[in-house]
Amino acid sequence: MTEYTQLTARELRLKWAEIIGRPIPPIGRSLIIKYLLWYEQAKREKISPLGFFYEVKQAAHNASARPKATLEVGSKMVRSYQGTKYEVEIIPQGYLYKHKTYKSLSGVAKAITGKSWNGNVFFGVKK
Repeated sequence: MTEYTQLTARELRLKWAEIIGRPIPPIGRSLIIKYLLWYEQAKREKISPLGFFYEVKQAAHNASARPKATLEVGSKMVRSYQGTKYEVEIIPQGYLYKHKTYKSLSGVAKAITGKSWNGNVFFGVKK
């Protein structure tokens, strides 16, 4: 446990003003504590918190600008799940599984498992 968990709401606001020097946003107590801990660590390690957030924003922008992986029409993906082998074919309209067309691999994965999955993760598709 950290020393912050023992502080009152007023004491946390004062600590926020002391360490961060900006108004406290409308966020929950646990997030305030985590942010204060991170901010202190960033200062100890001589990392600019605002510079860090800028770099994260730039990295996210660059990641979204990269082209997505494309799978060729006619390709087949095979996945074994709970001892059963499943085969999905890529067609122009999406994905064909058991004579039914799905818009996404996630839809196929849900049809197979009954649970929501990231289809790329379920089928091991790499970017």
